[in-house]
Amino acid sequence: MLYIANFSNALARNRYLKPAFLGSNRFGAELVNLSAKAGSINSHPSWSPDGKRLAFTSEREGPGDIYTMNADGTDQVRITNDPAADGFPAWSADGQFMAFASTRDGDSEIYVMRADGSDQKRLTNSPGIDSFPSWSPDGSRIAFESDRAGNTDIYVMNAGGSDQKPLIADPAVDFAPHWSPDGQKIAFASNRDGNSEIYIVNADGSNLQRLTDNPADDGDPAWSPNGSRIAFYSDRDGSRDIHSMDPDGGAPTQLTHGDTVYFAPAWSPDGSRIAFSSSQDGKLSILVMKADGSLITRLTDRPFSDLSPAWSPDGRKLAFESNRDNNSELYVMDADGSNQVRLTNNRAADRRPAWSPDGKFLAFESERDGNREIYIMQSDGSNVRRLTNDAGADYAPAWSPNGSLLAFTSDRDGDPEIYLMRADGSGLVKLTNNTRRDENPVWSPDGSRLAFESEAGGDTDIYAMAVDGSGLTPIASGPGRDSSPAWSPDGSRLAFSSERTGNQEVFVVRSDGSDLRNVSNDAGNDAGPVWSRSGKYLAFVSERSGTKSIFTVNADGSGLVRVTADEGGGDDAPAWRPLLAGGG
Repeated sequence: MLYIANFSNALARNRYLKPAFLGSNRFGAELVNLSAKAGSINSHPSWSPDGKRLAFTSEREGPGDIYTMNADGTDQVRITNDPAADGFPAWSADGQFMAFASTRDGDSEIYVMRADGSDQKRLTNSPGIDSFPSWSPDGSRIAFESDRAGNTDIYVMNAGGSDQKPLIADPAVDFAPHWSPDGQKIAFASNRDGNSEIYIVNADGSNLQRLTDNPADDGDPAWSPNGSRIAFYSDRDGSRDIHSMDPDGGAPTQLTHGDTVYFAPAWSPDGSRIAFSSSQDGKLSILVMKADGSLITRLTDRPFSDLSPAWSPDGRKLAFESNRDNNSELYVMDADGSNQVRLTNNRAADRRPAWSPDGKFLAFESERDGNREIYIMQSDGSNVRRLTNDAGADYAPAWSPNGSLLAFTSDRDGDPEIYLMRADGSGLVKLTNNTRRDENPVWSPDGSRLAFESEAGGDTDIYAMAVDGSGLTPIASGPGRDSSPAWSPDGSRLAFSSERTGNQEVFVVRSDGSDLRNVSNDAGNDAGPVWSRSGKYLAFVSERSGTKSIFTVNADGSGLVRVTADEGGGDDAPAWRPLLAGGG
């Protein structure tokens, strides 16, 4: 994994530690947490001038991109999207632009873009590493780090990239420049006296002054908006914490007291809060506190859920939904959990990905236009198209086996019913019509029938019908709710969840409604059955052990096996890998 510190001399700067990831899987080599592999590396916050948003660097979707979020951590939005690493965002004083560093052209250079991520332009082009930009208060100049001359120095240039020159040339490592609010001085860190200390210098490079003097490392200086204090990190008390001091180095105060690594402080525009980075247990996070060090709040790396896994037809990839960015988006990853890529990027919820049989497209439901509609996109996230357009909710898309049709649920006529349309959204047909709920259609393997949940008989039962809506037949009527129908690969049987015994169990029935069997048969709740591709097994979720775990069972109910055994949380929504790729 490429860490953002690699933009510059990580060994010299040592902004945070890079711990080794060691551990064993107590469930054996076959069980792998796929979606957690991407990790969540969030660092280097930068406030918008109005104090409403924070920009930051995150590795949640690759080697590093720039994100913004509200000051309370909500509404996290990715604004750069490049295979290379982007980091160290810095807002311009008017809030219209952001400077940042990127390796997209081979080595780290300084770029500028509009605050929404558009109109990205390269400002520097040197053989060395340029990073950590800082805008002057009037927006006319940018200070930054560069090792183009052989060691890391502070440089200054005009905001358009012209007139690049060193502020102070020195054989030591100078880093982390930050302009004073009046634009007259620049604070920075340097190891010119043996270890990293905080210095200030006039904006023309004159009158160098050392502010800190102790055997520990001090770095990442940040002026308060009124110029009365400078926040910085320091190792002086044994751990890397955030401190503040007067602009002459007086009245030093320790603000954080932790057993982790804190760095990169950033004052809010009104001076009341300080955002900063934290490194602990291999994760980098953004936190915020009051300027006196009280009320520390974590803004990133809140618990998130990864849901609705869907195998690509060739078994090489998994699509899934995740709220790791504070709203539900669609992602895709390789079968081993690597190469996790976000496919959708908007502030509404995108859910329930469904692969087309040829693997070229994903259908999904989205609220991006104000209510739930069915969309389609190419499997790389491009060419998103809206297929339905109605004031009602359209959801649960399901591809026909030949890929020419999509079945889905819609309440456009007052209650949920089953509809059918071509894969391009044309040819809409309403298949069911009653005053109760019909929803969540699934295709038979030969494409001739649809099974679905229906309240036509009072309780929620499993029904089946031909694809033209004829031949409507209850498959398994009984007391309690029946849900989640799943066809066996040969189309001869249906598995489903049912509460008919008083608790939720998994049942199997022939497609004509005969030979009903309870195959899970336990006092705990069992739900969400999915067939193996060979039709020999069923996987399902069970709470019989106190938390949700994945079990498998033979199709006749014998041979129960617990697959996961995580007492700490819960497992949900199993999905068999296609047989051609090694699934059972």
